[in-house]
Amino acid sequence: MDARLLEKLNHFLALEKKLRSASSELQVAQVATSDSQQLLQFDSCVFFSGRHLKPLAASNVTSIDATSSEIQNWRRLLSEHFDSACHKAPLQLELSLSGNEENAAKIERKFLVLQPLGKNGGEGCLALLRGRGFSNQECEVLRELGAAVTQALLAVRGARQFSLRRWCRRRPLIVTAIITAICLIPVRQSVLAPATLAAIEPRIVSALTDGVVREIHIPPNASVQRDQLLFTLEDAEVTAEIDRVQQEIALFQERLRMTRQYNFQQASAGHKLAQAETDLAIRNLDLDYQKTLLDKTWVKAPATGVAIYTDPAEWIGRRIQAGEKVMEIVQPEARQIQIDLPTLDAITLPENARTVFYATSDPLAPIEGHLAYHSLLTTEGENLPASYRLLATIQRDQPQIRINTRGHARIYGARVPLIYYLLRRPLASARRWIGV
Repeated sequence: MDARLLEKLNHFLALEKKLRSASSELQVAQVATSDSQQLLQFDSCVFFSGRHLKPLAASNVTSIDATSSEIQNWRRLLSEHFDSACHKAPLQLELSLSGNEENAAKIERKFLVLQPLGKNGGEGCLALLRGRGFSNQECEVLRELGAAVTQALLAVRGARQFSLRRWCRRRPLIVTAIITAICLIPVRQSVLAPATLAAIEPRIVSALTDGVVREIHIPPNASVQRDQLLFTLEDAEVTAEIDRVQQEIALFQERLRMTRQYNFQQASAGHKLAQAETDLAIRNLDLDYQKTLLDKTWVKAPATGVAIYTDPAEWIGRRIQAGEKVMEIVQPEARQIQIDLPTLDAITLPENARTVFYATSDPLAPIEGHLAYHSLLTTEGENLPASYRLLATIQRDQPQIRINTRGHARIYGARVPLIYYLLRRPLASARRWIGV
């Protein structure tokens, strides 16, 4: 083997060894610019880092000034031809450098060689300057040098980056302890359930007697005063019965008058007088009863508030029974959160548990409250599962949300370990499937 070729091979192996032992990007740059001079015989070399082409090191100097005019000229030339060098590496540029004005006729020829590092020059670039061009063999050596420098840069960056997978593989006991500690972190247990913004103690307005609704005198959601007329029932039958009883009373009054006159003429007719007075009293009682029924056809407001019902067209002409609910009188400011908590989601709730209501119409305006009542009996709706009825008093209200608005409420329970919070529902489902 040629002695010169063997010497260059030894230099290249020594250079690779230094690159592998480098512990920082600056050391890699210094080795690439200074120790490679024996291989390529260049005049000067500058290492530019990254896609932003930051000058990091130069040959035969310990540090460089990135603001100097010479470095700026190198960087300008590199920026102009960097994309071309990425497509054809290494790229040789012939430069014509002239002296001062007195020696303007004297032109010095230099060759600038650019070797990008990494894919599309992502790791930077090596810029070499010398008086003669590079041969094909020297270009091949420069490519191998660029590959070795790129590998060293990637190795240095990989050693600095934190790898969770490698850290977990090396420290299994620490990882197990950390996971166990995370699982034991106490978190506040909570559950989400359907809820309604209901009124507190609404006054029920119902029919006082059987009949047909004739007219409703107020629109829905209207403000009413106490004893204001709300709706009336058909009173034709009651009115006709009152007329009949009044006619009977007139008849029995006349009969009583005649009996009294006859009693003056014949004393033995005293029993007929008592019977006539009794018949008249019965008819008067019947008249009072019919007038009471007539009064019951006029339903008035039991209190001052807002009358809530559906649509007047649904009630007019409808036959209702005594005690059947027609509307409610509520106070809009006196309201509470009514929650239907499904039995499958029931958790242990402390006294005065914190509750937050999110209305479907305005979910960004939560209403906060505290639990005040927890039913021990379950109820089943038409399309709802068995659930407990919960009532919560409001602490921070949102006046723009109307009463009877539906939504969901989140009830916060006691603190439990994180592992229990995450696995409570899966464990309950598994228990039902296994039958334990």
